[in-house]
Amino acid sequence: MKHSFLKDNDDPLVRDCSTYIEVIRNRVKADPEHVVFRFLNDGITESESLTYRQLETRSKALGAAMQKLSGKGERVLLLFPPGLAYVASLFACFYSGMIAVPAYPPRRNRSLQRIHTIVEDSGVTVSLISRQVYNDIERNFAEDQLLKNIHWIVYDDVADGQASHWQEVEILPGDTALLQYTSGSTGNPKGVMITQLNLLYNSEYIRQTFDFDKNSVGVNWLPIFHDMGLIGGVLQAAYLGVLNVGMPPIAFLKNPLNWLRALEKYQGTTGGGPNFSFDYCITKTTEEERAALDLRSLRTFYCGAEPVRKKTMEEFPDAFAQSGVTPERMYPVYGMAETTLIVTGGLQDEAPKYLKVDAASLSENKVVPLSGSQDARTVELVGCGHCWMETKVEIVDPVTFERAKRDAVGEVWVSGPTVAKGYWNKAEENRRTFGAHIQSTGEGPFLRTGDLGFVRENELYITGRLKDLIIIRGVNHYPNDIEFTVQHADPALRENGGAAIPVTVDGEEKLVVVQELERTAMRLDSFEPLFAKIREAVAEEHELEVHAIVLIRTGSIPLTSSGKIQRRLTRYGYLNNELNVVASWENNAPAPAAGQTVTETPTPEGIKCWLVNWIVRNQHFRPEEIDYDKNITAYGIDSLAAVTLEQEISNHFGFQWHVSSFMLKPTINKLAEEGMEIYREEISGGNA
Repeated sequence: MKHSFLKDNDDPLVRDCSTYIEVIRNRVKADPEHVVFRFLNDGITESESLTYRQLETRSKALGAAMQKLSGKGERVLLLFPPGLAYVASLFACFYSGMIAVPAYPPRRNRSLQRIHTIVEDSGVTVSLISRQVYNDIERNFAEDQLLKNIHWIVYDDVADGQASHWQEVEILPGDTALLQYTSGSTGNPKGVMITQLNLLYNSEYIRQTFDFDKNSVGVNWLPIFHDMGLIGGVLQAAYLGVLNVGMPPIAFLKNPLNWLRALEKYQGTTGGGPNFSFDYCITKTTEEERAALDLRSLRTFYCGAEPVRKKTMEEFPDAFAQSGVTPERMYPVYGMAETTLIVTGGLQDEAPKYLKVDAASLSENKVVPLSGSQDARTVELVGCGHCWMETKVEIVDPVTFERAKRDAVGEVWVSGPTVAKGYWNKAEENRRTFGAHIQSTGEGPFLRTGDLGFVRENELYITGRLKDLIIIRGVNHYPNDIEFTVQHADPALRENGGAAIPVTVDGEEKLVVVQELERTAMRLDSFEPLFAKIREAVAEEHELEVHAIVLIRTGSIPLTSSGKIQRRLTRYGYLNNELNVVASWENNAPAPAAGQTVTETPTPEGIKCWLVNWIVRNQHFRPEEIDYDKNITAYGIDSLAAVTLEQEISNHFGFQWHVSSFMLKPTINKLAEEGMEIYREEISGGNA
C-alpha cells in the first residue's frame, strides 16, 4: 500500500512503505552499522549506544520471549528507568505486532495508583522490565495483587541468541502500535491508541515541518514515555536514519548545562521541551557559561508547551546570543497525544509570529488585534504555525458545533491521518472526542482537542484550555494569563509554578490563586505584602477580585510528566486541603459550609437543574446532550471530578452528600432522589 503523503519523499527506503516498522526494517538492511541511538546516563558521558543491527537483534530476542506468553495485539507494559533498554523493548513490540504500553516505574514509597489504572484499563498481562525496577517491585510491592497477575520478562535475562526463535508477524497500517497514556490532570489517564499509520504519518509530518535531512542530530532530555520525547525524539531519529542522543530528565534538571553542552558536543541540530525548560536554562546558567557555549549547529529549538510565551521566545535567544542562538531558531509548535504528536508548525528559519490583541474582547471570544500605540489592556499571543500535508484544523463553536465566525475564538478541531484511533476501551468518550461533526454540513469526523484558539493569516494561535476556562460574571478569563500576572507581581513568586482555578462559592464562580514560593522566600516574616501584591496585580490587570490565595512550597504544584500545570488536580487539592501550604489568605466572605443557611432550598427539580448546570460548566457538554437517566460517568466525571462535585453540591444545598454517591455511576434522576432522602433525614434529625 502506497500512501499519498509520502509521494514527495525522495528516500526509496521510505517512499513505498505502508507502516512505520517497515521503514525501520529497510534501514536495518541498508545501513546495519549506523549508530542511531546514544545515551548519556549522567548527562555527560556516553554510557550506551545502539546500531540498527543491534536494535533489530535485541528487538527480535525480546519479541521471541514475549511470543512464548502472548501474541499479536496483546498489550505489553514497559517499565524501565531512562535508557536504551526502553527503546529496544518498544521496538520489540513493534516487530512482534504487540501493543507497547510505555509507563514510568513506580517510585519507592509512592502510590501505585497510576500503574494500577494503566494495568486495569489496558488489560496487560505481560511486562518487559529492567532488573532494577523488577527488584524494586519485588521488594516494595510484593503483596500487590494486581501486579502478581503479570508475567514479568526481565530485560537483562533475555540473551540476544533468542532472536533466532522470533516468529515473523504481519503488521498492517491500522494495527495499534502503542497505547500512549495521557499524563492528564486526573487519577484516570486514558490510553491513546496510536497505529502504525499514525507513527508513519506523524514521522513524515515532523520531517517536513522541521525540514530534517540526513545531517540532522537530535539531543533530548525529555522522558521516553512521554509523547514529545518518544515520538519526536526516539522514533523520529530511527525513521530518518540519523542520530538521537538522549539523557535522563534528572540530568537536565540537575544542571541544564548538561543538555546544552551535549548539543554542542554532538553538533545537535534540534532539541527542545516545554516552555519552562527554556526559562530554566536562563536562570540556571551564568553569562560566562553561555559565552563558552557554541550552539551554532542548532537549527531548531522547538517549544510545544501550554502556553508558549512570547517572553520566553524572546528572552532565550537574547540570553544565549553569545552562544550563537538567534530568534529564528525558536520554533513554537502545537500538538498532543491524541494527534500522535504534532498538529501545526511554521517555516524553518523564520522567527515566531506574535499577535497583540485586546484582552477585553478576547474574554468575549473576539479577536481584536492592536498596534503598539493603542491604550488598552492587551494579551500577546504566540503563533504555533500552520497545518501541513493532509492534516486539517477547524475552529468550531463548542456549543453550537458550527464553524466559528471570522476573528472569533473557538475550539480547535483536527482531522487527518495524524489523529489517533481513539482511547482504549472508551467507546462513549471516543464518540464525543474523536467523532465530532460540523452541525450544519455534517463534515467530519474531527478530534475535539479541548483547546481554544483561532486562525489568523493561516497561523494558529492557542488561547487556553476549554476545561480550564474561568468564567466569572459571564466573562471568560484564561488561567495562564492570570498565572503570568501573579508570577510577575514579586520575585518571591516562582515562575511556571502556579495555578489559577475556579471554585464555586454559594453558587457563584470565584477565583483562587495557588502559587509556589521561591526557596529564598519560604521563611519570610510576613506573607501579607505578597497577598496584597497578588490581589492588586490581578485586580489591575484582569479586573478580578481574588477569593483566596494559597502559597505553597517550592516544587509542590501538581505537574504532568511534561511539566504542564495540572489545574484540575490543584483544584482538587485546594478543595480537600491536600496542598503543601506555607501561608494562605481568604476573603472574609467564605463559602457556606454544610449545614449553614444557603440560598436554595433543595427540591428534586432544583437538584437536577444544578447538576446539569455543573456538568455544562465544568465538563463542557451542551445542555441538549445531557440525559437525566444516563450514568454521570458518561459526562467525563471520573473519581477526581466526583470529589469536586460532592464538595460543591454539599456547599450549595447545605447538607452533606457522600462522595460514593457520585462514584457508583448514578444518574441525575437517581442523585436527585437520593439527595432529597438525605435532606429529609437531616431536617428530621435522622443524622443528628
